[in-house]
Order: sequence, then structure tokens, then C-alpha cells
Amino acid sequence: MNLRYINMDLDRENYGNKYGYKFFLNTRFISNYLSKAIRKFKFATDGTFNMISIRVSDELVEPKIVPFDVLAVGVLFDKECYELMRKTENCSYYLELLEEGFRKASKFKEIPLKTLLNLIDEFKSGGCKNEWLHKRKKFKEQDLEVALNCEFTTNHFQLVATISQISTEKELIKGIVLRTEPDEVLYDKMFKDILIEKNKIVITDASDSPRIIINEEDALNGILKFEIRGDKEIKDILSYGLT
Repeated sequence: MNLRYINMDLDRENYGNKYGYKFFLNTRFISNYLSKAIRKFKFATDGTFNMISIRVSDELVEPKIVPFDVLAVGVLFDKECYELMRKTENCSYYLELLEEGFRKASKFKEIPLKTLLNLIDEFKSGGCKNEWLHKRKKFKEQDLEVALNCEFTTNHFQLVATISQISTEKELIKGIVLRTEPDEVLYDKMFKDILIEKNKIVITDASDSPRIIINEEDALNGILKFEIRGDKEIKDILSYGLT
């Protein structure tokens, strides 16, 4: 069993689900970054856990294994510190909690402590950004290249589309076509491939159904116009903060 997941959450019994979920959202972009990064090292645990979960609370709980395959580690919560930074892009307090949790976990179980601390340092040196290219695709017949980039922050996740002309290498448009709260559950499976059909640039979802439709003619004129397909609930989720 390899270490595959890093998680951090607030004690919801004492702080309530709504407040706890907000803390979870604010820290999720870091957990996502570290989870993806640690998997590359294929660290084999002792078989009792594949996740390290940092439990932030007013009461210090000793490290233990909990269902399912989770090494849970308790660290103390500083509500005042959290409140000062939770509406900003500053994530230093979250990283301090993670580092403290990792150090405590290493005294209970063998974990790749040095690697985890190095990953935190790399995250800091990279500007605390969790960004990646989802897909880049060229359409020679239309003389277009479309790229989809993901930006996962403490306040939101967003998908940025960049459309360029191949022959001139000129960027025609660049803009946000999807934005959700910062939780993978909300955006996962909402975008997959890029197609061009009937003068429309189509971003499909995991089921290969059209999810985002971009007007090709407008794009050629440097205008970003798009439509999100789905019921009202889906549209509201995928346009978080855009309207």
C-alpha cells in the first residue's frame, strides 16, 4: 500500500459542518497539490494507511489509524489566525499546520518526512500555485490551437481557455470558461476533450457530452463567448463567481 493522499480538515463537531467545510475548501488546493506530488515517489507504507489526514482542532489528539486506511494526526487550531487570512491568498498558516502534522506523524509511523517537507518548500518557492495544463490540441483545418489550463487556489478552481492561431502563433483570446468552489468533487469529470463541430469549439465532459460551447467566429475576432450546458444546478456550480 502506497501513500497516495494528503488531507486536512477542521473538527466539525466543535465548529459545525458549514465552518468546517469552508476551512476544507480553503486548504484543499494544497492537499490536492501534495497528494499528486507524493504519488510520484511511490512510498510504500506499512500497509495500515494510504492517507495522512491532518485533523485541526481545539483538542490535541494523538496520531492513530482510523477507517479507512487513514493515518490521522491532530494539531491545534488558531481561529484568530485563520480568520485573518481565510479571505486572502495567503496560505502560510495552512502550510505550518501541515508541517507540524507531518512531523508528529513521523514519530508514530514511518513516513517520507523529508520528501513531504521538501514538497512544501517547492510549493512555497513556486508561489504557492497549483496549476497545470489539462489539454492542448491543434486543429489544422481551422488554423486554431486550443489549450485548457487549470488553476486551483484557496478561493476557487477555474478552467482557462486559450485560443491561438497556428499560422501566426497569435493568441486570439484567453479567459475563464468554468469556475467552481475549490473542491475536486465539483469540477471532476466536467471537462475532458476539445472538439470543433459546426463552427463551435466544444469542451466535452467525462461522458463525452458537450459541456462548454465556445463561438468560433467570435473567438477569431478576439471575443470570448461561451455557453455552459446542463441544468440550473450544474450551471450554478460551474459558473461560481463568474456572474
